[in-house]
Amino acid sequence: MEEIKRILVAVDLTEMDETLVQYVTELSNKLSLDKIYFFNVLKNLELPDAIAKKYPDLLAPLDESTKKSIQYTINEEAGNQLKANYEIKVTEGNRAEQILKWAKIKEVDLIVLGRKSGLEGDGIISGKVVKLAPCSVILVPEILPQNLNKAVTPIDFSATSELAFEFSLILASNIPDLKITCLNIYDVPSGYSMLGKTYEEFAQIMQNNAEESFNNFLGKYDTKGINIEAKFELDESGHIAKKIYQFSMKEKASVIVIGSKGRTQVAAVLIGSIAEKLMKLNAQIPLIVVKHRRHNMDFLEALMEL
Repeated sequence: MEEIKRILVAVDLTEMDETLVQYVTELSNKLSLDKIYFFNVLKNLELPDAIAKKYPDLLAPLDESTKKSIQYTINEEAGNQLKANYEIKVTEGNRAEQILKWAKIKEVDLIVLGRKSGLEGDGIISGKVVKLAPCSVILVPEILPQNLNKAVTPIDFSATSELAFEFSLILASNIPDLKITCLNIYDVPSGYSMLGKTYEEFAQIMQNNAEESFNNFLGKYDTKGINIEAKFELDESGHIAKKIYQFSMKEKASVIVIGSKGRTQVAAVLIGSIAEKLMKLNAQIPLIVVKHRRHNMDFLEALMEL
C-alpha cells in the first residue's frame, strides 16, 4: 500500500475546525506529509444582488473572506507547529460532491472529516463521503484522544483485513510509540453439538484456529520493530461492530482502522455494513475506513457522471 502523502481536510467554519486542525497538525508532523488541502464548500460564492446594492462596502469576495477565516483558525490552533505545505481551497456547490471531486483532482490519499455528536451538523454529508470516497477516510471526533499510541485493527484474514493492516503498518512505521492491536472476532458455528463437543470446547477450537490463521497472516509482512499484539474475542450476539467499538473503548484505543468491504470494484468503493455501523456507533474514537485509491478512481469517475 502507498504511503500517506496528500490529505484533504474538510472544514466548515464551525468549532469542529479547531479540532481538525489540531489533529491534522499532529498527524502531519508524524507522517511527513507532502501536502494538506484545507477544503471548504460554500453553497454560493456570490452575494445576492439585493445585498450587494444595499451594502456596497462588502467588496471582498466570499471565497477570500472564507480563506482568511480558515487561515485564522490554522494560525490559532497550529501556530508554527504545522510543518507540511498546505493550501486553502474554497469552492461552491454540493458539499459531498465537491469533496469527492477534489479528492480525485488532487489525488489525495486520505480525506479528513469531522465526526460531530454535540456540535452543529448532522453527519449526513460525512456519511456520503465515506461511502463514495475514492481513497481512505478518517472520521475525527469532537474530543481528541490524549495520545496516538494504540491502533485497533479488526482482522478476519480477508483482503479487507490486509488493507486495514497495511495502513496500520504505515502509521506504526512513522509513529514509533504506536502499538497495533489486531482484533479477531470469532464465533461458534451452529451444529457444533453434532460433533460431540460442548459449546465451550468448540469455542476453544475456533480460537485455536484463529490464532493459527493470524500467525500465517502476520508471516506475510515485515513487522520488524513494530509493536503488534493479537486479541481474540468470542462473539455470541452477532453484533460485530458493537463488539469492535466496546473492545476499542475498553482498550482506550487512539484510532480504529478498518478496511472497506468487498471483492468487486463497485464494492471496494462502497463500504461494508460493519464499517457503516461503526460510523454510527462511534463518536469518541477516530475511525479510519481504508480504501485502495488507485482501484477506486475509475469507478468514482463513472459514478459522478450518472
